[in-house]
Amino acid sequence: MAKEEGEYMLGVGDDELARLGFQHQVWSGEAARAWERAGFGPGDALLDVGCGPGDASFDLARLVGSAGRVHGVEISERFVGHLRRKAEALGVRNLTAEVGDVAALDHLPGGPFDGAWARWLLCFVGDPDAVVRGVARALKPGGRFVVQDYMKYLGVLMAPEDPAFDRVFAAMAASWRATGGDSNVGGRVPAMMERAGLEVVHVRTLVRTGRPGSAVWQWPRTFFTNFLPVLVANGFIAQADADAFDARWAEREREPGSFFSTPPMVEVIGIKRGG
Repeated sequence: MAKEEGEYMLGVGDDELARLGFQHQVWSGEAARAWERAGFGPGDALLDVGCGPGDASFDLARLVGSAGRVHGVEISERFVGHLRRKAEALGVRNLTAEVGDVAALDHLPGGPFDGAWARWLLCFVGDPDAVVRGVARALKPGGRFVVQDYMKYLGVLMAPEDPAFDRVFAAMAASWRATGGDSNVGGRVPAMMERAGLEVVHVRTLVRTGRPGSAVWQWPRTFFTNFLPVLVANGFIAQADADAFDARWAEREREPGSFFSTPPMVEVIGIKRGG
């Protein structure tokens, strides 16, 4: 994410650190497959854009090995501090991070880069085009930029459906818009890349389905546990709406026919021209 710490949707506290760690575990397989499609590998210099506390950064550092390096950029000082302390504790020497604005990616240490990665970042920033342009500048000719982001957030589905879910999902999208984000940004990412001098070589949609008891089912539950109070506090829903959402969700937990379908995402890979 690229907002100031105080504007993080869920803050930067310990609960959010734990939630982000779980989230990465749930989605790490999709990330790894995208990195393989992009050709990330040993010896590469990679940029993790909006790295947060570094859950993906550490996986990338293992992927590139001692001959490679990974550099993260993140607006939250607390998240960067967490990443640095963890890297020092684990003896990870090929991973660095800096506090910075992802919309102003200039003069980065370790550049130019062989590749860059951004997941659930562009949907939160006010000027995603600026982020993509900055990444393009930071890449070597032939460098690859991998993005995974929402393209139609309201395509999310909890089944069987209920108006209590619809009210909260709609409020979620409205809260994004109110803070300058766009929960449908993914549909514009390929055009952004092309304008920035990246040739789009791969586009695919990404939707996962989970049933009660699965990690995919639990992933949104951890998010809404933290975020429902934020929606109420900011006036996007009433407390009664939050209570109804929780009650209906608990009912679905006990129904054998229930399932959750994730908000549709897009995965895009662009290669910097000139390679």
